[in-house]
Amino acid sequence: MRLFILASALCALAGLAASSGPATAAKTKMGCERGKEVWNATADKCEPGASKYKLAAAAGKVVAKPPGKKQPPKTPNKK
Repeated sequence: MRLFILASALCALAGLAASSGPATAAKTKMGCERGKEVWNATADKCEPGASKYKLAAAAGKVVAKPPGKKQPPKTPNKK
C-alpha cells in the first residue's frame, strides 16, 4: 500500500513538471492579447496598442464606459 501511494505521488509530480510550460496570454473575443493589442475593424486584424478606455483613465480623463454591462438604477435610501 505504501508503494502504491509513493508511486502515485511520483506520477503526480512528473505530471506537474511536464505541464509547466510557458503560460499563454489572455485573449479577447477577437483573439487579441488583452492589454497589448486592440481590434481594428477596418483592417480586420489585431494591432498593437492599448484600449482607448485605458489610455483615457491613465490621462485622468472621463470617458463613457464601454458598452456591455448596464448599471442597475439607483434607488433612494428608505428609512
